[in-house]
Amino acid sequence: MAIDNSVHLEGRINAHRRLMVELVSLLGTIPEAQEALRAMARDNETVIDHQEDPGLEPDVAFAVQQIADDEIRGILKAAMTRLETKV
Repeated sequence: MAIDNSVHLEGRINAHRRLMVELVSLLGTIPEAQEALRAMARDNETVIDHQEDPGLEPDVAFAVQQIADDEIRGILKAAMTRLETKV
């Protein structure tokens, strides 16, 4: 059975995410890095408060950026949770 390219890509993305969670949780053991990680989880790179008017229907770029922000926050949250369970 041939593996569909999208399935292959999804597997690779999941592997990268798992690796990132582990690396960020290790980074979180460094006291100086903890506040930076909390700030990154709290901050948002998506344009907000009509800083740029996306018009009636937001451009795909806005959606892509929101998805990226959500994924960053998800990785950071998972890493911080992992770090808390190790302590």
